[in-house]
Amino acid sequence: MELRQKKDRMRVEMSSRAAALTRRELETAGEATTLLVAALPEWKQARTVCLYASFGSEPATDALLRLALSQGRTLLLPRMAADRSSTVRKVNALEELAVSRLGIREPSEGAPEGSAGDADLILVPGLAFDRRGRRLGRGAGFYDRLLHGLTRRTFLLGHAHAFQITGMVPVEPHDVRVRAVVTPREVLRCRLR
Repeated sequence: MELRQKKDRMRVEMSSRAAALTRRELETAGEATTLLVAALPEWKQARTVCLYASFGSEPATDALLRLALSQGRTLLLPRMAADRSSTVRKVNALEELAVSRLGIREPSEGAPEGSAGDADLILVPGLAFDRRGRRLGRGAGFYDRLLHGLTRRTFLLGHAHAFQITGMVPVEPHDVRVRAVVTPREVLRCRLR
């Protein structure tokens, strides 16, 4: 089977499993992952974090966003442009977020621009991850472009439901790997080699 077909098949399978989760299950998953992230040494040392506002069937991120703000961290969130490029913008309150044309909450166009390279920790969504840090996104490439070229100083943390950890995620050369994945059950440190 061709690589693109494998990715598409995995996207359909993981998306349908996630779509069956209730709103309460998504919130519970978000609360559990927030506790695990807050205990990470990489979080405790981070002054600037780049998170995202959860969308659809992703584990809820509002608790983690609020935690970052309450702890006085600089909070960056991605903002996607019509040309499929993305920037990160500084957020001072969740009330500043607006719903994009894609239905995703993101910073306003007027929010101060930042750089993903300034973040000590970046939370990365995905439909599937494996233990080698490989990630399957939704297929638009937003995060691969956002994360491309970052230094090893930036801690890339995947964020997923436990069932989204799989034996192997098919990857292409442009796919960016994460260093760990947090699920509601655990933090998996990835073997990148």
